[in-house]
Amino acid sequence: MLGSRAGLETTPAGVRILVANTEIGQGTRTMLAQIVADGLGIPYEQVEIAQPDTSVVPDSGPTVASRTCMVVGGLLEKCARRMRERIGHTSPAEYHARQGRLHVEEQYAAPEGRRWSDETYRGDAYATYAWGCDVAEVELDPVTHETRVTKFTAVQEFGRPIHPAMARGQIEGASAQGMGWALLEHVVMRDGQMANAQLTNYVIPTTLDTPPMDVVMLENPYAGGPFGAKGVGEMPIDGPAPAVVNALRHAGLDVRSIPATPEALLSTPRLRSVNGASDAAQEDGAR
Repeated sequence: MLGSRAGLETTPAGVRILVANTEIGQGTRTMLAQIVADGLGIPYEQVEIAQPDTSVVPDSGPTVASRTCMVVGGLLEKCARRMRERIGHTSPAEYHARQGRLHVEEQYAAPEGRRWSDETYRGDAYATYAWGCDVAEVELDPVTHETRVTKFTAVQEFGRPIHPAMARGQIEGASAQGMGWALLEHVVMRDGQMANAQLTNYVIPTTLDTPPMDVVMLENPYAGGPFGAKGVGEMPIDGPAPAVVNALRHAGLDVRSIPATPEALLSTPRLRSVNGASDAAQEDGAR
């Protein structure tokens, strides 16, 4: 049912991207323009993006997860290659001046061999997956139960980064969010609404709370994505909280909910080994 469409047209200055996906700070405009520029072999500055209004652009589906890069970006790569075949060695602007507007459009089709049933919900739900592994090194004060992440390692495999700097920023930012979710961010509900909905009483991580991060981006290109990309999406926020909780459990605390604030940890049961002794490390700053 995912019938996304994407288009590309020549302009007097180069080409214009025609998609309905919106830019909400994730770098969509930059990423899609890069894909088209590389596919056509033209400078990035010659690519513009139309306003995402479906009265003038095709319906390319929702702006969610990694599909903007993998699905819509993949369609635009196909559009760029089709346009290149049509215009030959002429630049898009020169072709437009001589021949007029050239418009190409592509629609998403499931990869060959993939089978999925909407009736039975069986088969391959997704064409491919991205993978991640997070390691949190945590320092725990055995008296106050104050917890601090001293180092964080994020290994992410998402095909190929289209814009490595933006991908790294996505991973770093989402990892910091995940650590805040694990240790600091406590939602207080009162009378059916959030009682601490201001930054004055809802604690989020600052730069001082963010540990040194080692970000590793592995490449395992996916043939169905643009230049091998799968898209990094929200994957980097999935692993940090479980990694922090597992570190606390390694220190002997039977953490079952987050945020793991000092107040919550003080009342958290300790894990016991088979011989009845506490598994908690005894030294100061147990990891």
